[in-house]
Amino acid sequence: MHASTVDKNQFLTNGFIVLRNLLDADEVIRYKHSLEMLAAGRSQKWTIPDGVCQYPEFWDVLFNEKILTAVKSLLGQDIKFLQHNDLHVGFSSFHWHRDSVCRHYGKGPDWDESTDPYQLVRVGIYLQESTGGFRLGLVPGSHNPAQQLNASERSNLNRGSSMLAKAKTILGAKDPLETQAEWVLTNPGDCIIFDPRTIHTGSNFQGTKYSLFTAYGIENRHFNNHYNYYRYLRADLGYQALHPALVERLQAKQLYAGESNSVRQIDGAWLPSKTFVAVARHFK
Repeated sequence: MHASTVDKNQFLTNGFIVLRNLLDADEVIRYKHSLEMLAAGRSQKWTIPDGVCQYPEFWDVLFNEKILTAVKSLLGQDIKFLQHNDLHVGFSSFHWHRDSVCRHYGKGPDWDESTDPYQLVRVGIYLQESTGGFRLGLVPGSHNPAQQLNASERSNLNRGSSMLAKAKTILGAKDPLETQAEWVLTNPGDCIIFDPRTIHTGSNFQGTKYSLFTAYGIENRHFNNHYNYYRYLRADLGYQALHPALVERLQAKQLYAGESNSVRQIDGAWLPSKTFVAVARHFK
């Protein structure tokens, strides 16, 4: 699928869409080179939360017209940049997870759309060759509270994305979500846009994986919760105030949502335990 033919119904049903060749060859080379320059002195695999915002050489991706056109097709014209972004080299998530604030299906404000619709997206852009075999696995429909899953189905999703499930698979148990997922093989410049509530993980791969992630949304309660969660509640990630020059560019494109810190506690928000942090560091 290309940016000009975004299927909104597919996105609403599955929680994600795949856009091929979103970046041209020159953009792929430029961003990959910038990531390689940052890699000097680091381990073979690493991630920088808020990295797109912290390094000006990546700012252009926030204003990519193909990305903005696709996101507007999904959410509407009044989108704003949402400060939830990462840089990845050699890094892939080590377990099934959601990127949302509330990660237990059906519990917390992320799952309550009675007053405000949940209109947020994550945008993952991949730069590595497909020969390395990396695939992003996404569980279709795992984002959608309107599906009214029964108790057993809810339990399977929540249990499958738990740390205990990951520990069991490491020891040889069957992955409970592997066969439910759609596994997307990516080529350089491909983009996956997904609802942050969608359960996903990365596969094993050969060589080095290069990717960058950003986010957009419509300003409402869900947007504000998500911003404050990553900017303030997740102090472990090291998010910072936006650089004034980036704010100026966002304002010029009507993409700036401000930096309110009015929400400092969110019922049901997932926060990493000490055990989780220790395990995560092992996989980096």
